[in-house]
Amino acid sequence: MTKFSTYFLLLISFSLLGCNSQSGYSDLDELYSDFVVFLKDADENNLKAYCNKITPDQGTVDYMKNNNFSYRGIPEELEKQNIKPSLIGEEFFKSVAYFKQKLIRNNQLENLIYIGREQEGEELYNEKLKIYVTETFIIMESNGKKIKCKLGEMFRIDGKWKSFTSPKLGW
Repeated sequence: MTKFSTYFLLLISFSLLGCNSQSGYSDLDELYSDFVVFLKDADENNLKAYCNKITPDQGTVDYMKNNNFSYRGIPEELEKQNIKPSLIGEEFFKSVAYFKQKLIRNNQLENLIYIGREQEGEELYNEKLKIYVTETFIIMESNGKKIKCKLGEMFRIDGKWKSFTSPKLGW
């Protein structure tokens, strides 16, 4: 594969995953079920793009700043410490990549399936901005064993779901 075709494929992958500002999922169940899809994807870049897509990006930060909304130091601490929002996605990816390796070691990745959420529904967090929140476990299964994970405190900000805390990935 040439350098150009590799670049072109990556560009298409990232555009399909919506890795621009204010990218994300408007449907929480799709976000959760895609977690398994991207865990099983052989291309780590797609998993990294997924992690960036579900964590606060520059569009999220700008929206929060423009609407005087803050949560867990975003946007103030990011700006004060001159931290780019992309660092959040990178750190999230490190946790998810470690979890993926654990699934591989335990021979659970290949048969991993998404079952659903432990609790349905979301709570209205900010009525004026129509921000919703949930922090439920997602249930997966592999080889007859249930696996529970939290992708963090999920906030729907400007219509897109974003995780504002580290994931809790385990059994």
